[in-house]
Amino acid sequence: MEKKPGPFGRKSNAILDGIVILIIIFVMGISVFYGYMALSEIDTDIQADPDLHNESKEVTGDLLTKYPSLMDNLFMFAFVLLTIFVIISVFLLDTHPIFFIVTVLLLMGLFTAGLLLANAFDDIATDDSVVAYSNQFPYISWLMGHLLEMFIAVGFIITVVLFIKFKT
Repeated sequence: MEKKPGPFGRKSNAILDGIVILIIIFVMGISVFYGYMALSEIDTDIQADPDLHNESKEVTGDLLTKYPSLMDNLFMFAFVLLTIFVIISVFLLDTHPIFFIVTVLLLMGLFTAGLLLANAFDDIATDDSVVAYSNQFPYISWLMGHLLEMFIAVGFIITVVLFIKFKT
């Protein structure tokens, strides 16, 4: 049974996977910051409520303490896992070397989008209302600060895996 090509054909799936990773990483990073802000405000209200039991206050306090390290590590895990997924899925594509030029041009667009999203993320993370929370996430801050370099490396690996494989 032969696979049906998608709306963009089978060859362009590698670049689309890169775009999906870029969007997932960007949205996840922003969501983690605003989730921590919301959790911090909820914890403040819970700690100030005299009607709540001390055990519930301890649970929310522990959750607030563990949230940054958990989500920071989860973010890095998601990035690595999504990158491995793209490399494996690209390896399964059958391509002709003539598409190398097209792939490089599409990667340039991906790098431009990555640069724009990294700058947007930096603007959000350095906002006065968010900066106190964003400093609690070193992996997210580092990865999003070096997003272009990461995607250049991933793009290079994708290109190598896409076009340099043994034909059997």
